Amino acid sequence: MKEKSEFSVRLDSDLYKKLRYVAGKENNNLNNHMLHLIRQNVQYFEKVHGRINVNTLKEEDLCE
Repeated sequence: MKEKSEFSVRLDSDLYKKLRYVAGKENNNLNNHMLHLIRQNVQYFEKVHGRINVNTLKEEDLCE
């Protein structure tokens, strides 16, 4: 099984409520909905800029 990482996101309450609403309308829980959005974003980035090889990334390449 792949190692999982965890991080927090600070959202204003209106955006948080809207995100929960959209997730529910798409029959998803909030965590799975966020994972879907993140995967879509990474897929788009890789389509535009090329595949990201996580094995060659250095710590300084990663943002906080």
